[in-house]
Amino acid sequence: MATTTDNPKPGKKPKEDFYSSVRWSAFSKYGAQGMQFVISMVLARLLAPEYFGLLGMATVITGFVKLFKNLGISSAIVQRKELSDDLLSTLFWVNLGACILGGLVVVGISPLAAWMYDDPRVTPIVAVLSVSFLFNGLSTIPTGLMTRQMEFKKLAIRELGGVLVSGLTAIPLAYQGWGVWALVASTLASSLAQTVLINLAVPFRPRFVFDRQGLSESLKFGLNLTGFNIFNYFARNADNFVIGVFLGPVALGYYSLAYKLMLLPRDSVSKIVTRVLFPKLAKLQDDDERLADVYLRATGAIAFITFPLMAGLAVLAEPFVLLVLGEKWLPAVPLIQLLAPVGMLQSIGSTRGQVFLAKGRADLMLKLNLVTSPLTVAGFLAGIPWGVQGVAVVYVLTNLILQGVQFHIAFSLVDGLSLSRLIRHLARTAMATIAATTAAFGVVLLTSIYWPGSSLATIAIGGSVGAAAFSVFSLRYPPDALKDAAQLISLPRPVATFLVRPQTR
Repeated sequence: MATTTDNPKPGKKPKEDFYSSVRWSAFSKYGAQGMQFVISMVLARLLAPEYFGLLGMATVITGFVKLFKNLGISSAIVQRKELSDDLLSTLFWVNLGACILGGLVVVGISPLAAWMYDDPRVTPIVAVLSVSFLFNGLSTIPTGLMTRQMEFKKLAIRELGGVLVSGLTAIPLAYQGWGVWALVASTLASSLAQTVLINLAVPFRPRFVFDRQGLSESLKFGLNLTGFNIFNYFARNADNFVIGVFLGPVALGYYSLAYKLMLLPRDSVSKIVTRVLFPKLAKLQDDDERLADVYLRATGAIAFITFPLMAGLAVLAEPFVLLVLGEKWLPAVPLIQLLAPVGMLQSIGSTRGQVFLAKGRADLMLKLNLVTSPLTVAGFLAGIPWGVQGVAVVYVLTNLILQGVQFHIAFSLVDGLSLSRLIRHLARTAMATIAATTAAFGVVLLTSIYWPGSSLATIAIGGSVGAAAFSVFSLRYPPDALKDAAQLISLPRPVATFLVRPQTR
């Protein structure tokens, strides 16, 4: 039985280091977002809004079923210490079968979607979109192998290629009057292009073999991860459901805006780093000392970027809302200020799952989620009597408590990693953030006296003063994360090294 390996030969550097992988991950995310924005603007000029609504209705159905599509197999490939060719072939056929089954389920429930939305046009859209499940089945193994090998440059090319093909398909069809089918064709073309590109990069050829033991181990890990994703999906959407049902659409609108802003650091920074962090930690799963060091450095770099951003958003929330959204959105300001600390916590909390996965403990992550999710939902319900701000306050309090418990349990898997060590590691970044917040808040008070109603001036001056205070404090008392953050944003290595003087701890 042949065994695959992704370890470099002695004396040979890995194809991509951690910082390079993060930069390619960022390039993929931001590049894809930029291209999608341009494509969306063009399509918005060519198509009626109802066509986007019809696609959105259909993707609610397909999106939920996709939670089950690969049974966590891609992550299992990344986490395993050794991979045999027999196991990879076994996983390919099992995953392909699961994806085909998922596609058939989608086709079968497509009439139900039309009944739910009271619109028969949804049925054929859902049925046609089911073809994308087949493409997912053909690309899961190559994607897992590429992630395991940290070849994020190739993954970026694949993802950007998919977005480009999506636009090249949708725009001509929309111009020719295809309506919603231009959007459907675009979705399928993107999936097909990504499947072709990933298989060209990693030409995997499965054999007709069956590794029962390896499959059992991989599914045990993957199904626990799938279960976690499903419960997490419902827990993350429970607040919208509770507020919508008990407080109505207006309150939900204000809360949704604040919640989206809260997620900005997690979605814009943390997801990029954690995507690379998982395969890196998986390679170090038997070396707790190095795993703890890599984890703390990655988390510190995330905090160094996200903490001041969220603090600045909290301080400048009112002028920001007035300038960008208008007075009608002012009730969202206290919600933004309340949820900003949660944004900080979640920006580093999103890294915690990578420790569970790297250690092969998706089962423990699922069990923990089965406890924390009901508590979170109960918190939302408890806050209802005090309105939407009550829900936000309870959400902050439950996060402060539950995040600490979750960190403690995750860190118990790694010798030398503890919550107290993480707090010490982030202390200087937190102090720099407090200094920046204090300075920016002083500016807000002064501008409210001398330049009342000037939101742009408040944001410009307050943001500049806060950034200067954070920079001065960080250079005077440099956090451990300063050099790592500089390298993540691709400052030249000599500059990144110069930023931090040697310190004794």
